Amino acid sequence: MRTTRRLLATFGTMAIIALASAPGCGADDEPQRLECVGEQCNLSCENAEVFCGATCTQGADCDLDCNGADCALDCGSKSNCSADCTLAGGCDASCQGQSSCNVDCTGTGDCNLDCAGGSDCNVECKENCGGGCTGNSNCGMNCEQGCDIGCTGNGTCALTCKTNCFVCCSGSGTCSLECSEAELIECPGANGSEKILVCGRECPDPSACTYGAPSSSDPPGDEPLPG
Repeated sequence: MRTTRRLLATFGTMAIIALASAPGCGADDEPQRLECVGEQCNLSCENAEVFCGATCTQGADCDLDCNGADCALDCGSKSNCSADCTLAGGCDASCQGQSSCNVDCTGTGDCNLDCAGGSDCNVECKENCGGGCTGNSNCGMNCEQGCDIGCTGNGTCALTCKTNCFVCCSGSGTCSLECSEAELIECPGANGSEKILVCGRECPDPSACTYGAPSSSDPPGDEPLPG
């Protein structure tokens, strides 16, 4: 949907394994990544100029404060994850394996969510946010304008906005769109099983529908960070 972003971090209350460049061993602008496995972790980006990436797995409880940096959060295997992107937006979250993800972009935008594997995902956003929901996942997004979400498989998607939003629904996915300042219309999809709900804009081309894509806590366009 939209460009990805990422994270630098401090230690949480339990064991956290930093997979990042050691201080003094590289340039200040090198991306860093943090991994939290099965523990409670409070992560905080310290440099708004540096991309941040975090991975939380095996029942981890992760809170990520992006502090104005470009962030990405990968959450998996029944973990509980949240990302605070209220300073500058630009956060991406991938939620897999019956996990729970909450992305707070209140007052900002350009936040994106990929939700799959029976996960529960929610995004609070001002504008230009997107997401894809697959499998048996449940996805919710609250947005003012310029947002879209795609739902497929047995996913359930609910988008609430003021205007200029759309929801794509494919397969047996269940979708809803509520708009407070524009009329709701239904547009044709790419095939008989796809429908597009729209408000405050023209019908999008079906190719604009995105139903989730592989996400990573690595910087966009770069090779994965060394583990």
